[in-house]
Amino acid sequence: MAEDSYAAQDLVLRTTNCGEVHVYITGDYQHLANKAVFLTVHDFGSNAHSFDKFIVHDSVCEVRARSVWINFECPGQGLNNPDLPADYKYPSLQMIGEDLVEILNQLHVQYVIGLGEGAGANILTRFAMTYPTRVLGVILIHPTATAAGWSEWVKDKVLSWKLKNVGVDPSAEDYLVMYKFGTDNRDNAVQQYLADLRTKINAKNLQLYMDSFLNRNDISGQLKDRLTCDAMIICGTKSSFQHTVVTMYSHLNPVKSSLLKIDNVADVLNEAPAQVTRGLLLFCKGLGLLTSVSTPSERARSSVSQSSDSGAPRRRMSMQEADMPRKSSVSSRPSDHGN
Repeated sequence: MAEDSYAAQDLVLRTTNCGEVHVYITGDYQHLANKAVFLTVHDFGSNAHSFDKFIVHDSVCEVRARSVWINFECPGQGLNNPDLPADYKYPSLQMIGEDLVEILNQLHVQYVIGLGEGAGANILTRFAMTYPTRVLGVILIHPTATAAGWSEWVKDKVLSWKLKNVGVDPSAEDYLVMYKFGTDNRDNAVQQYLADLRTKINAKNLQLYMDSFLNRNDISGQLKDRLTCDAMIICGTKSSFQHTVVTMYSHLNPVKSSLLKIDNVADVLNEAPAQVTRGLLLFCKGLGLLTSVSTPSERARSSVSQSSDSGAPRRRMSMQEADMPRKSSVSSRPSDHGN
């Protein structure tokens, strides 16, 4: 199906800590019956549109038809955004996470599956711990739960100063490319990313988001008790985040968490969308969602079974019936504060 059939709706909403923010919605959020609702939060150096290519990828087609995507954009990080006001106090990661419930309330959305990358994964983790009754599960790409170490703090402080006073210079570009693409050399993707950094990303606003990430507090000790929903961590083996990913995974409740490593990639959403989709779909099925959507291997088995079945025809469930949540925890959530 053509990508423009899924053009996102741009809404401007106001929250307590962030002020006015842009939210891009793919799908009909006013009719949510039997649909999975995904809430995405992007990394620094990116924006809400960083999920667009993944959402319209062929492997996501069946998932997309039965879901709604709410792409939250952190303040000032959009394409061609002007400088944030001089007196604007950029919110902490915790404050951004707390504001997400206000977004859901304004959209009249009760439950979501969180999908976050990098700093966005940290924000969604905080949101899930603060409002556990609003989150069915979280899918975290290259997350970190610890505070910034000394080496990271020094490197990021230097980069932050350059972004504020110089802009995106070659050394800043090198850092951000390594941060996003790891050791992988993907010329076309890197060149497109650099073009956006040079012409469409506001360096001063980027610096403010980076500073919030750099000043994050350690939440690793809270994960086992406070992150009560199911969690799946995704990591590319060429990513520079493997150590922090494994560290965070070690602090999660082992009964409710899983780790998906994707070989030979760093930017998993763009380099391995089909593998991410398969992991996402199996994760959602475990929550009792999207149960009518089959993986490629399931479709192959179904085709073989149908061709060999000579018995009487059997009643099949409709897609709506199949997508009805099966877990009691999904359909019997307690009412949440904030509604």
